[in-house]
Amino acid sequence: MRKNSGRLFIQNDAIYVATVFMSVFLFIGLLALQIFSGIPMTRLFIGIGLMFISFLMNVFEGKFGFYISYALNFVQFMIYSYEYAMMKSETAPLLLAITFVTMVINMVLQYYIIKLAAKIRGSENAKRDERGKAIRKELEDQMFSRTSLIVNHESMGASHGLSEAIGRNLASSIDPLTTLPSRDAITERAYKLIREDIANMRESDNPDSVCRPFTIVYLALDHFDNFTRAIGHKSMDLFIQNMAHRLREAADPTDMVARIDDADFVILFRRSLSPENEKKYADKLVKEASRAFAAGLDSMNANIFYGTAHYPSDSRHGGELITIAEDRMSKSASANALGMPVESEELPGTELFKGKSKDEIIAIFERAITNGNLHMAYQPCFTAERKLTGFEAFLRFEQNGVSIPPQVFLSAAENAGYVRRVGGFSMENSLGTLAKLNKINPELTMNINISNYQLLEPDFIQSFQNIVSYTDCNVKNLILDLQEESLISSLADIRMTIEELATTGVKMALDNFGRGYSSFNAVPLLPVSVLKLDGNFTSNLATDATVRILTRSAITLMHDIDITVTATGVGQEDQFEILARSGCDKFQGLFMGPAIGSDDLEEFIRIHGAG
Repeated sequence: MRKNSGRLFIQNDAIYVATVFMSVFLFIGLLALQIFSGIPMTRLFIGIGLMFISFLMNVFEGKFGFYISYALNFVQFMIYSYEYAMMKSETAPLLLAITFVTMVINMVLQYYIIKLAAKIRGSENAKRDERGKAIRKELEDQMFSRTSLIVNHESMGASHGLSEAIGRNLASSIDPLTTLPSRDAITERAYKLIREDIANMRESDNPDSVCRPFTIVYLALDHFDNFTRAIGHKSMDLFIQNMAHRLREAADPTDMVARIDDADFVILFRRSLSPENEKKYADKLVKEASRAFAAGLDSMNANIFYGTAHYPSDSRHGGELITIAEDRMSKSASANALGMPVESEELPGTELFKGKSKDEIIAIFERAITNGNLHMAYQPCFTAERKLTGFEAFLRFEQNGVSIPPQVFLSAAENAGYVRRVGGFSMENSLGTLAKLNKINPELTMNINISNYQLLEPDFIQSFQNIVSYTDCNVKNLILDLQEESLISSLADIRMTIEELATTGVKMALDNFGRGYSSFNAVPLLPVSVLKLDGNFTSNLATDATVRILTRSAITLMHDIDITVTATGVGQEDQFEILARSGCDKFQGLFMGPAIGSDDLEEFIRIHGAG
């Protein structure tokens, strides 16, 4: 039997339908008996009975019962009016009064029933939310604590405090082969730690003092496919389970161990280790994982390599941190084959903000804005036919002749709670430039990068509209680039803002696709009209057939749902030609043209015949 939880009393559909029909037939039968009765007292008693039936229909049958009872009462009222006017019935005036009072009381009663139902549903939703939070916390505690390898899913589903929601989410949060957390689970864990850390730093006078770094170790078996072909998938699954168990036992109890894919694992830890101790810990994990391929005097020639990435020095995005660690693992394997050391680099400009208080960081930015060290640059965007279609606005920070990477100075701005001012500076200049460009060519567009921290500001929409009004730019030529990483970590919080932006006529693009662990799932959920392939995603097009196939598939899939594709970071002619043959719509990168200053835009447009 189906149930409808939206009704306050009768939730079973079959019983509800039967009750509605019975009450209607009873009402009509009594009304007919009243009409043909000539005894005044009988007519009055039946009228009172009809009133109570109407009340019961209103209360127990919900809105539909109210509508039916109101319609029946209206028919009553018309019949009594006819009897009074045409037949001069003595009881008609009293019956008219009873019917009118019944209709009024029913309306008032329905109003309070609706309020009561809303209050009950609100209370149930609040309890459900609290129960959901408790469930998520319980699951997270179980997942991130030191647990045995094998999990009994049946007993988990039957235990106190765990609901059916866990069963539906197990496939995405737990790897079924090893019962370790999955790639999605550890990526979300990294995003959660980063969100909490940034929130704490923004509240502190000295952001670095409260920063809590963490490390990602990406560990994988070299030549996994060769192993699998040699021993078969079933045997390989047993080796993977053995690796998972040994890694979980070797890892510190506070660390999170997850399986990414194949024989690839990630360990996330927040403990502070020196470079030497970090290497010792990673070597220990590699040694334990290697033991899965050795027993007694027998052993298989299994090489396991690792790479590390650190928050916040390497990235402030969970998916990208895992990608960086994986890339370093691959380089470590290649360097080992060539007998070369792997060197790590520190990004330039890091020392400028390190150890500074919030006020000192803000002062650095204020001086940079005043003296022009913080300024805008605009990279051109072309079609496959080399037609200029617009520009993408980039924020540049130069100090003492050194160009500071965006991830360095934007991270400092976020830590100091200054990202709103920096974002406003970028938007004001970019929209002002767009207005000037459209006087030269009304079809040129402007892409502007928007962070989720800007989208989370409660008055972002109003601020955006004020800047649009002030600069008098054409919003239909504006494209806001939404960071893929932001959507993964904050989609629920920023979706309403994004949808409200879409109503203003602004176009939106999903930026950095392929930089982290990308997913097409976010594309249909958002009002995006452009997908931007990250430069790292397309850098190996000429040499890697897998990347070429994936790129062509991505472009075809996007075209099927009417989304255009822009390739960024196009640095070589062969990349451009492959992307053009694959159907890519627009192109950016050094091969197409470097970013230029605002003073050179007009001349650039004239040279390329777009003016």
